[in-house]
Amino acid sequence: MENKKTALLMTFAVLASVACTNKSEITEKDLTGNWIEVMPVNKNYVQGITMNEGGEASSIGMATLKYEKWKLLDKGQIVLEGKSIGNGQTIDFSDTLSVISLNNDTLTLGKGEMYRIQYTRQDSVPQAIGGSDAAMGYTYSEVLKKKIRVFEDGEKVVSATDPNSSYASFIVFAPDSSQAELFMPEGSVVLDHRKRPDGTSVWNVEDDDTYMVEKFEGNLLVSRRGKLLYSTLGTEDKLDATFTTGDGKEVKAAFYQKTGVVQISFDGQQSVLKQYRTASGYGYADPVYDLRGKGDEATLTRKSDGKKIQLKEKR
Repeated sequence: MENKKTALLMTFAVLASVACTNKSEITEKDLTGNWIEVMPVNKNYVQGITMNEGGEASSIGMATLKYEKWKLLDKGQIVLEGKSIGNGQTIDFSDTLSVISLNNDTLTLGKGEMYRIQYTRQDSVPQAIGGSDAAMGYTYSEVLKKKIRVFEDGEKVVSATDPNSSYASFIVFAPDSSQAELFMPEGSVVLDHRKRPDGTSVWNVEDDDTYMVEKFEGNLLVSRRGKLLYSTLGTEDKLDATFTTGDGKEVKAAFYQKTGVVQISFDGQQSVLKQYRTASGYGYADPVYDLRGKGDEATLTRKSDGKKIQLKEKR
């Protein structure tokens, strides 16, 4: 019952809309509508409450907490009534929360001095993922506009940095490939399709700090700030190497041999270079660098000014 009550308290935060600073000015009209809980830990999980005119209420995404009625009291307090279902029994509940603040479409509710939670108003109810849906592994896909199980509908990528990692991420593409939705253990992000000057496709947003998804030689790559994070093969084909320059600086390289890319780290910057055909030895390039090598020697060329850096592999 304690868990249910916590969920109940969280959902009360469901109510707020017009920019009202004086609690005595809040009206029932300000609070009617669909209110979705702000859940930073898991943005794919949707739960909340719909408050209708006439005092009727219903739950969003909560199979075991059924809201039925709501009422606005004086001094900015709200009462919600309904049924808590679980452990083989159904219990009627009635609880009261205080409106801490109501600004535009964001409401903060609380109880006592400690408990606070926020909700936002939405015109339509998202396809809720909660209760038994969540238990069965469903989440809501923004690009497909429906509930999915990412391990069935998404393309799996695994850590390209940690061979012992048990976590996987999944990529879901829109039917027309205009967007890609990246589901990671820490959350999800929607990326837009773009084309580079050379015609290759990537999915990202106009922000240097964002994730980037791309395809190369039949494999999916996920990088951020030039660092390869996930790929189809992960670390399965990874070969680490360290080169030194003539002035003693180190260039770290991780060759993903089957994937056809190399991750290099030089002068505090990281880049993912793609393999290209050469008559002998190997060649990798991106818009900034070109790496050519054979045996334990290589040349790193900076494309902007043509500067060549001679490298020697450390053994």
